[in-house]
Amino acid sequence: MITQAQLQGHWRRDWIKAPGFEDHTTRVHWAQAGALFADLRIPAVRPDLGGAACLADLDNAALLHLMRAEGFAGEITVADGICTWHRAINWHGRPEAVDAGRMSFDPKGRLVEDGVHAEYRELWHRVPGGPLSARPLRAGALEGVLVWSDEMFLFGLGDPAAPPAAPLRAALEAGARPEGLARHFRSDYALGRWEGNAGIAELCTNPLREGRPVLSRAADGGLTWLSSGFDGREEPVALA
Repeated sequence: MITQAQLQGHWRRDWIKAPGFEDHTTRVHWAQAGALFADLRIPAVRPDLGGAACLADLDNAALLHLMRAEGFAGEITVADGICTWHRAINWHGRPEAVDAGRMSFDPKGRLVEDGVHAEYRELWHRVPGGPLSARPLRAGALEGVLVWSDEMFLFGLGDPAAPPAAPLRAALEAGARPEGLARHFRSDYALGRWEGNAGIAELCTNPLREGRPVLSRAADGGLTWLSSGFDGREEPVALA
């Protein structure tokens, strides 16, 4: 029977299969340390961002494409081999369904997740690396989780009261520019690597931040989030 201890680590999804649906290309990363986790899901193909200095420069079609990504973070509980992901934050608003999977290992040591409340199967492999640590994050009204090792990090920082994103997508599809876009893209979910004390994003819900510092850590353990608004305005924010 799978335990929380066996789920510790950095996992990357190989594929998901459900009735009438398969996905082998979305870049899905899940980092687990203790009970805390962060999860990031980025489509393999993204829009051309050439010439854009900030998200506000993108047209509606490009923004809709970026909103296909997913990010969430929180805590897990594991009981009777079933892992439940309690999403404290979720980029597209709190989901109605419970996120729970029955976990097992296949003969090759890969992690298999079978849906409990929906019919699907996911296959995960563990990404080699050092031991992970985790801590909760807070920046004003935003909350989240950082999971990190000496080499990498995965974090989510978002609005616990984020409204569902479906109305934003509908407005964009109708050609409007809804006011909630800035609030939606204020949230930040990123996977990256440490270069000294700088955390460089490799994948991010805002692709304009990839290849750039999104975190900074001090010798005393203090953390600063290098935020970037919808209009591209950057601001260092101390994380509690």
